[in-house]
Amino acid sequence: MIKTRSPRPQQGRRRQRKHQSPAAPHRQQPTIPLNEEGVPAAVPDAPRPSPVVFVSAESLARYPWLPPRVIAGSLWRGPKHERVKVDEQGNAAPP
Repeated sequence: MIKTRSPRPQQGRRRQRKHQSPAAPHRQQPTIPLNEEGVPAAVPDAPRPSPVVFVSAESLARYPWLPPRVIAGSLWRGPKHERVKVDEQGNAAPP
């Protein structure tokens, strides 16, 4: 016996894609300010990025699972689920 397709496709299986009309207005993208080198410059009200600091030897001795360089203010979780926060001087302490 040869299987044939039904004359009507099953309902709900195929959906028509909605195409955007070519006459739709294009949105104007905001311009990004560039500095003298042509690199995108930060906007005036952007928060300053956190500096990368070296973890102090004392903190590395106390928390050996910390990497030697971290982002200041970052929170790290140790293998026993203890949490420590590294300050801008590289000292780690519980938050």
